[in-house]
Amino acid sequence: MKKIFFLIVVIVLAPIALRAQFSTTTEGFNNNGTRAAQFLKLAVGARASAMGESFAAVANDASALFWNPAGIGNLQNLEVHLTHVDYLLDVRFDYAGLVVPIGSGNLGFSAAVLGMDDERVTTLADPDGESGVTWKASSFAVGMTYSRAITDRFAVGLTGKYIQENLFNSSANTLALDIGSLYNTGIRGIKIGMAMSNFGGKMKLGGRDLTQRDVDSDQTLGGNIGQSADLVVNSWPLPLNFRVGLSLELFKNESGTLLLAADFNHPTDAEERLNFGAEYSFSNRLFLRGGYKLNYEEESYTFGGGLNLPITNYNFMLDYSFNEFGILGETHRFSLGFRL
Repeated sequence: MKKIFFLIVVIVLAPIALRAQFSTTTEGFNNNGTRAAQFLKLAVGARASAMGESFAAVANDASALFWNPAGIGNLQNLEVHLTHVDYLLDVRFDYAGLVVPIGSGNLGFSAAVLGMDDERVTTLADPDGESGVTWKASSFAVGMTYSRAITDRFAVGLTGKYIQENLFNSSANTLALDIGSLYNTGIRGIKIGMAMSNFGGKMKLGGRDLTQRDVDSDQTLGGNIGQSADLVVNSWPLPLNFRVGLSLELFKNESGTLLLAADFNHPTDAEERLNFGAEYSFSNRLFLRGGYKLNYEEESYTFGGGLNLPITNYNFMLDYSFNEFGILGETHRFSLGFRL
C-alpha cells in the first residue's frame, strides 16, 4: 500500500513541479514559433505514433532512442529501427536507429532527416522561375546514446546529438542532449518514464545568402561603394521538452496483452499536453493500437497496427499508424524493425 501511495504522489507531483520550474509562457503568449529545429518534435515509430505518442514509459524497442533513451538499456539484442513518413506539404521525414548491446550497457546510434524536393527560385523579375536556379530546405540530426540498467527495475540513458538546418545557401547548427530514466515499479506491470529532450545551444543562420553586396552605410561619405555587409539575424533556442509517462499492462496471458499508456508533455514553446494510448497484442504476433492527443491545435486521434514476424532466430516488426491533422489532412507512418 505504501508503494502505491508513493507512486501516486510521484505521478501527480512531477508534472506540477515541471510546470513550476520550467514554465516559459506568460498570460496570452505561449512561445509558438519561437524555437528552431521543429523537426526534432516529429514522432518516431509507427507503434508509438499509433498509441497517441504516449511512449515514455513503454520505450521497449529501438524507437526509445527518440522517446526515452533509458529504454534501450533494457534491450537484450541488437535491434534496428526505420521510420518513414510523407509529412504535410510534400515534406518527407526519415529516421534510422541502431541499438548494440555491450558489456557495460547498450549503445545507440540514430539519424533523423527532414527533406523536400528542389523548388524553383522566383523573384519579382522572374516570377515563374525560368532561370532554372533551384533551392531547398532540409534538416538533420545524428545522435549517439549510452544507456544502462542500473538494477533490474531502473535504467538511465543519455544521448548527445548534432543538429543542422539548411535553407538554400545558409545553415545553422548546434549540439544538444537527451536524458531519460525508466523505472519498473514491480506493481502490476506499472512503469514510469521521464525524459528531457533537446537540451542544448541556440541556432543561428549563417551563409552567403545573408551577405549584401554594394552596401553604402553612409551616403554622405565617399569611398563606401562596393562594400559588403552581413545581415543581422537572431539566435533561436531548441524546442526543449519534458516528458513524464506511465504505462500499465492491464492484463497479460497466453492469448493476448492489453497495454495502456499516458504521457504528460511540457514543451517550452507550447501549452502542456496529454497523450493517451493503448495496444492490444494477439499472442505477440498481431497488434492493434489507438490513441488520443489532448491540447494540440490540429492533431487528435491516432490508430494503427503491426505484425511481429519471427523468422528463424530473428524478429521482423512491421508497423503502421494513421494520424489525424484536422484541416491539414492526415499523415501515415510506416516503420520496420529488426531484432537479432
